[in-house]
Amino acid sequence: MNCPRCAATTTKQRVKKTKLGYAIFFCPQCQSTFNERTGSPFNYLEVPTDIVLLAVVWRLRYKLSLRDIAEMFLERGFAFTYETVRDWEVRFAPLLAEHLRVNRCGQAGKSWYVDETYIKVHGKWCYLYRAIDADGNLVNSRKCQN
Repeated sequence: MNCPRCAATTTKQRVKKTKLGYAIFFCPQCQSTFNERTGSPFNYLEVPTDIVLLAVVWRLRYKLSLRDIAEMFLERGFAFTYETVRDWEVRFAPLLAEHLRVNRCGQAGKSWYVDETYIKVHGKWCYLYRAIDADGNLVNSRKCQN
């Protein structure tokens, strides 16, 4: 793993791991210690990255309430508040959307169908455009202000 401070490639992995189980690395050039999440948006989170992403995906995919998500993870031994879930959704939903959008490129069919609808979002009317290929796969979607 490259050093996030000096970009050196001669880093060494330590035997010790972080409290959450992430590998710790040492850079002999700049004498810095860092872990796998250093420099990422997940760096200062107090729960594992996969738990955060799972909470955000469940929130977006299944339309669960913030309190339901927090309660579901409390039953699994992870304690955080519904405000934390809301903060994660704001921070990481765009990252997930961009990741999915990049992975979706090149997988659409040759013919597309575009649908336009007028929806109300937070009290304001907006246009929602959706492009779907002949197989029913989502090509892209875009929300535009009026």
